[in-house]
Amino acid sequence: MSSITEIEAAIENLSAQQVEELAIWLESHRARRATQLPAEAWLSRARGAARPGVTTADLMSLTRGVD
Repeated sequence: MSSITEIEAAIENLSAQQVEELAIWLESHRARRATQLPAEAWLSRARGAARPGVTTADLMSLTRGVD
């Protein structure tokens, strides 16, 4: 599902129980995002981005423009 329109259409096909479960999940998700610190949000997006064999020193030199 790549757009709000598609999501809305899918929701129309849910049962009343499923809509209720979705509403509870959305409220919980919204609350978690609202209380998440900016650094925690960045870390959660960055998880899994590490590359095997790349060290922190390698990354630091890239960000500083050092060869």
